[in-house]
Parts: sequence; C-alpha cells; structure tokens
Amino acid sequence: MPAHAQISRDAKYELLRTVLADTASARMPLPFGTDGVEVSDSGEINKEKMAREIQKNGLAIETGKVVTVTDISFDDNKVNLELDGGGKNKKSFLDRIQVGVGTDTTQVPVNPSDKTAKAKGSKIVVRFAKKVPADLKPAQLKEILSSILDFDKHTFMKTGIESLPPEFQEAVKAKEARIGMDRSTVLLAMGRPDRKFWDPAKKTYEQWMYALRGTRRVFVTFEDNVVVEIKQF
Repeated sequence: MPAHAQISRDAKYELLRTVLADTASARMPLPFGTDGVEVSDSGEINKEKMAREIQKNGLAIETGKVVTVTDISFDDNKVNLELDGGGKNKKSFLDRIQVGVGTDTTQVPVNPSDKTAKAKGSKIVVRFAKKVPADLKPAQLKEILSSILDFDKHTFMKTGIESLPPEFQEAVKAKEARIGMDRSTVLLAMGRPDRKFWDPAKKTYEQWMYALRGTRRVFVTFEDNVVVEIKQF
C-alpha cells in the first residue's frame, strides 16, 4: 500500500474548504474515463495521454464550459480532482445512504439493484515529483491547474452566470437558491452543502442542508436534479 500523503491535515482542510465546490472555466477539452488529464506539479500537461483518453472514452467537457470541482482526494504523490461528478459511471447512491427524519438520521444499505448514474464530467490528476507538499496552498494548486482551468470569475462570468435565466442570475449573485435550479446552479450560488440527505424510497429525491449563522438552516430539496422546495428554519 502507498504511504499516507505528506500533506498536513490543516492544508488538506483548507484545500477542501476553498477549492471543493469552486467553479472554473475549462481552457481545453477534457475526456470521460477514470484517468482523465494528468498534469505535473510544474503545470505541464501530459497531452499525449489526454489525446488517447479523448480518443478512447470520448469528450466530456468542451473548451469554455463552466465546471464545478465536486471531489478532491489525496494520494502519496498526487492530488485527484473530479469535475462535474467525474468521468466514471457511479452508483446513484453511495455505499450507504444517510436518511434524515426530523432531527434524527439513520444509515441504511444501498439496494444492489440501484442503477448507475451516467458520467457527465472528467478528472484531473496533479502528479508531484516527490510527495504532495505538506503546506500546499489553494492558490498554489490553482496555479498548477491554470493551464487547464480558469478560476478567475471575471473571465467566465458571462459564460457561467449570464447564460442563466435573469431570475437565476440575481439569485446566484445573492448566493440564494431558487425553485427550478439544478444542482450545478445551486453549487454556483451557495457552494457545497454542509450535509446531504437521501430517501431510498425515492430514488430521484435529494436534500441539501446549509448551516447559516447561529442555528438557522436552509434545506434545498431536489427531484430529478431540479429544486422543488426550499425551507429555512
């Protein structure tokens, strides 16, 4: 087994807090598949491998598309980032589902007959010459990724926000969810939720919870990837 990543817990937390659920504009086409795009810690892209992946698995993300970092994981000498859910088909539910009823939650096993969700995103692997630096900063990681992703909100504001309906544009700028939004638009507006809830009896149901100041909470409910209810307590 590979050794644990050298990156410190504080640095990992800061990367997850800052980069996870952040949005960026793709500077180049990105492939489907489990391998995705590989980039060195100096920002050099393995273009031959990327071309092979696109030829083998097809194109997932076109140049200029606004994507969301939906997962980050750390290995001994690399950082793995999934964009828009990654390029690999996955179960529509995780290994175990957390179901919330009132203030109580319980976990139940996933039905093995659950269908897989078709991949819609891609993956980037940042490979370091040695170990992942202990004090890797979000700005450093974004700089390494800058040849692939543009995190500058000003450069893709028109593509990412102005392409939305007017009422959604205002809501995103106000950092609020609205009925009719999809998950990616809610992420753009409010960021990554503090908790997620699923109901195994309703496979298209999902609820996100955001903790506000004090004891206030906002619950955003999705049906078939569309917001159908928003409650605040």
